Amino acid sequence: MSFNAYENSVEAVDDWTLSYDRIPADTDIDKGNAVRRLTKHWEEIKSDVDGLGGLKLQKPDYLALIEAMIKAKSHAISFNLVLTKSEFRLDIEAGAITVKAGSVKAPSDLEEYRNFLAAISGWSQGDHNLVPESDRKAWNDKNPPPPPKPNKYKTYDDLMKKNIKSEVEDFRASAKGNSAGKKAMDAVDKTANAKPTDPARVQALKDANTAYLVYLKTF
Repeated sequence: MSFNAYENSVEAVDDWTLSYDRIPADTDIDKGNAVRRLTKHWEEIKSDVDGLGGLKLQKPDYLALIEAMIKAKSHAISFNLVLTKSEFRLDIEAGAITVKAGSVKAPSDLEEYRNFLAAISGWSQGDHNLVPESDRKAWNDKNPPPPPKPNKYKTYDDLMKKNIKSEVEDFRASAKGNSAGKKAMDAVDKTANAKPTDPARVQALKDANTAYLVYLKTF
């Protein structure tokens, strides 16, 4: 069953952004200290989101990020969560480069995706609001769960012997949605009082069984 995936991002969150008071130059920044500071910052973010929605993070090249920031004459390294139709990832932006620090494919199954969004929504809060609760509820309204699958009997005759009203009604409603199924159901109704050996009754039940097997293939 297809569905419309949700997309959003959390960018430049204040407590996720490692920033300096001024743009550091290559000559006046202690790279060793900068790496230690970035390492501590990374560990805090990792503890916050690693495993969220199945996200698996990979340690970035700290020194390369710092050097990219200096080269671009920037004063910050930011961490951004991005949710697209196909993936959920953590991007690190430093100057002119963006590094994917971890990603996971978004589930393609509707119910798995529903649970995936619920997990992210449960984590989201404040300026980390990647999937606000209101958005999650709106998405659920637009993508309701599919109807439960019916019990699958081997034949139409088995269905009728079980004679569960809701199952019979669902099949008949579906069968009447196509010409062959409607013709079969009309013939079943017209021969309802005929003898079991009546050729018309036998054919009607045969066609009803074919229609029932077609119906089962829709689930």
